[in-house]
Amino acid sequence: MSPMLPGWLLGLMSLASLALLGWSIYSYRWSALIEHRPAQHLFFGSVLVMILFWQAQAGIVPGLGFHILALTSVTLMMGWRLALVATAMMQLVLALLGQFEWSALGYHYLVQNAAPIGFTYGFYSLVYRRLPHNPFIYILVAGFLNAGVTHAFLDVLQSSVYALSDTYTTDRIWHDYLRYLPLMMFPEGVVNGMFIAGMVAFHTEWLSTFNEESYFK
Repeated sequence: MSPMLPGWLLGLMSLASLALLGWSIYSYRWSALIEHRPAQHLFFGSVLVMILFWQAQAGIVPGLGFHILALTSVTLMMGWRLALVATAMMQLVLALLGQFEWSALGYHYLVQNAAPIGFTYGFYSLVYRRLPHNPFIYILVAGFLNAGVTHAFLDVLQSSVYALSDTYTTDRIWHDYLRYLPLMMFPEGVVNGMFIAGMVAFHTEWLSTFNEESYFK
């Protein structure tokens, strides 16, 4: 279920989604993906894993379910541009599977994907600039903590949209959704943190945001 937003706003979100996706596609250096078959496998494999995660939802309030996002891992691995492309493909598949109405595709892409990808990449950038370049800080702060906080950011953002659109009352959102938020922040952090730890240990070349010369100097 999507929030009860006016048609003109859904249309505006669709246009904004197309503009953002088009800019991401235009500005990305596609030779890095086209010339490396393992990178292609990683990209399409990530799309498939996200589809599975996003379908496995649990919750009481329709439209406000809990599930693993995996957006932090995808962003740290691919960078924000390719992450936006991958999540667009995921949302298209979810729409084809009937998870939400086609008219709400722009909302789902902007709010559920673009906003948290921007947030998680901004969190990583802040960690990179402000904290020592240490593999453990990258894993625990840029990976584990970042994923948990990004999950909270998205849940609060979605709750605000549902409340402001009068789809649900704030009392229902709090009692049936937001008060359970800590229960999902931790597993989100664990799943993403474990994935990032594995990549740092065995395949740092697959992490576009990890520079071995900087972190292992």
